[in-house]
Amino acid sequence: MTLGILAGLIGLVGLLVAGTPVGLAMLISGLLGIVLGFGPEAAFMYLSTSLYREGANFVLLAIPLFVFMGALGSHGRLWERLFRCVYTVVGRVKGGLAMAMVGAGALLGAASGSSTGNAAALGKVAIAEAERYGYQKRTTLACIASSATAAVMIPPSITLIVYALLTETSVARLFAAGVVPGIASAAVLMGTIAVIARKRPDDLPSGPRFALAEQGRATLRATPIIAVILLVIGGIYVGLYTPTEAAAVGVLGVGLIGVVIGRLRFPELFSAAKEAARTTSMIFLIIVGAFVFGRFMSATEIPQMFVDAVGQLPVNPYVTLIILLAVYIVLGAFMDQLAIQVLTLPIVFPLIESFEFDPYWFAIIFVKTVEIGLITPPLGLNVYVVSGVAKVPVEEGFAGIKPFLIADVVLLALLVSFPDLSLWLPTLLLGEE
Repeated sequence: MTLGILAGLIGLVGLLVAGTPVGLAMLISGLLGIVLGFGPEAAFMYLSTSLYREGANFVLLAIPLFVFMGALGSHGRLWERLFRCVYTVVGRVKGGLAMAMVGAGALLGAASGSSTGNAAALGKVAIAEAERYGYQKRTTLACIASSATAAVMIPPSITLIVYALLTETSVARLFAAGVVPGIASAAVLMGTIAVIARKRPDDLPSGPRFALAEQGRATLRATPIIAVILLVIGGIYVGLYTPTEAAAVGVLGVGLIGVVIGRLRFPELFSAAKEAARTTSMIFLIIVGAFVFGRFMSATEIPQMFVDAVGQLPVNPYVTLIILLAVYIVLGAFMDQLAIQVLTLPIVFPLIESFEFDPYWFAIIFVKTVEIGLITPPLGLNVYVVSGVAKVPVEEGFAGIKPFLIADVVLLALLVSFPDLSLWLPTLLLGEE
């Protein structure tokens, strides 16, 4: 078995260093470890039975549906309506356009569930508008990159769905746990924008004052989309349907709205389906690789050995947690959040359980920590995405990120210090677990 452990771990590191996609690296190294540690028969039996059973999980169907929902809204130009709705209300104040980015980012997050996808979609809508009204480019890019981080916190969240699969926790309860921290994230970002606008008014000037009639028209145009988002999220919490069924409702609703009042025609529908298929394939390769590598880890008892070793250290569990979160911020700066989940949770989650930390509270601080990594220099992925959309050097994107990074770290400290910020709503809606 020792040979299998060494082969699996060294194989994983070697493949990742060689640039192999994370999902494929975990799949190959996990199979190699099982074959060398337990024999080809064990590997074949797992592939022919357990892997199919795990892959047929009904919850997994929610992922391609939510991805498709987000793609339909993007190609149907529906998310632009959300941005316009928020902008007509707050655009007249200093920093109002930036606040509209945050509000639209929160709504987009509720519809798409992807941080980097949210950054790209928001950037396409907001960058040109910001240039038109004289916003400082570096501050604009920082606002968009930071606003997109609320996407993964606010349900529906693909990251939280994968967390539920890997840790065998409730998707509905995780979604409920993300609501208050997600809203708090948006509020903290808006507060940061207000401070910047006051100290550097030339960076974030006032926009036009929209007439009440224009505000009403923009709100009316966005109402069907907001209604679908509320129907998707609300239906889960009141027990009307499961997260997977909610995703199907979202696809149907956004698709119909896109056809009737948006710009969703056959070419756009085909492009949305192709984009969703490409994204889903990447996600599912990571998930399948995680299943195989997780089975290898479980069979070799590596997680239990890790828990036992850490448990013997004369260190307070909260100190260990803080060190772990610092590592996650570093990882989040250059790795996708799904890859971080599947690589680390099979080892880390048993440790969290041994500390008797609430798994839903840990899910939220885990997601928030990784999201901070997405805007952390020098490799924050969200900043690279919005810089690419704006066609400017990435250094310009990072130039204005510092105040938003500080604000996010302060919020993370509050979420760690006060677990009820995450646990109050799921307990209220779903009761004690």
